[in-house]
Amino acid sequence: MTPRSVRGRVGNDSVRKLERAPDGFLRWSDAVDRLAAGMWGGLRRPVPVQTVKQTLKRVSIGFRPWREHAARCFRAAALNGELAVYVVAGSNNRGIRRRRRATIEPVVVPTSVLRRLITSRGILPDHVIRPTIRTAEGDEKLFALLMRVPLVVRENDFGGWYRSERRKGKWASQRSKSKIGEGRPTKRTEALRNAILARVHDGAWSGKASFTKLRRVLVTSGHSDVPSVDTLERMVRDLHRETGEPELLRIPRVRRKRT
Repeated sequence: MTPRSVRGRVGNDSVRKLERAPDGFLRWSDAVDRLAAGMWGGLRRPVPVQTVKQTLKRVSIGFRPWREHAARCFRAAALNGELAVYVVAGSNNRGIRRRRRATIEPVVVPTSVLRRLITSRGILPDHVIRPTIRTAEGDEKLFALLMRVPLVVRENDFGGWYRSERRKGKWASQRSKSKIGEGRPTKRTEALRNAILARVHDGAWSGKASFTKLRRVLVTSGHSDVPSVDTLERMVRDLHRETGEPELLRIPRVRRKRT
């Protein structure tokens, strides 16, 4: 259930794409996997995964929405300059192996170039999809590396950024933590979360209906301090991503085109 990486194939061995990251670096996908494990680790299996595991108990299955969300967050951090992204020449090159004293220099991929890279479902793969000299902003060396080596980040840089993000306490896996500080308490409580799921399971509301109706159903059922429709919309979206509950999927209405 996890998305497949999009990787091209080049016939020339001189530009064969390299799979391994050099020591001290993480491939882009490996960093995303670590982030996803932190963001969603310890939570109950989503509904689609539970369904599949009933028949394929020994199969290891990932939940694509979890990884996609982690990948988008990680890409946003890179685009904001919070993490430097590199391509490293000779990380798995036979010619470099013969020259034991050869120096391997990582080349930074500028954020302006990162913005140009093609994504698949919002996910940036290890190997760049169809890079061009224009994508590399005329840098021939960078273009040659983008053609054959994976995107990587320094393991130490990722570790520091990961710990910084974890300290914010905003991951789904940290929902049980008490709110730090003296700010206004959130209305997105565990009680409201359970109330929404209960209304979905008893058929009182589904994603086919409006969020205005959901708010009305919650108020009628006696739930106190029901938040605004916009807050409910964000909460349902996050609940669907976390649980995979199909009835939480919001199906937008298709407006008729005016003739």
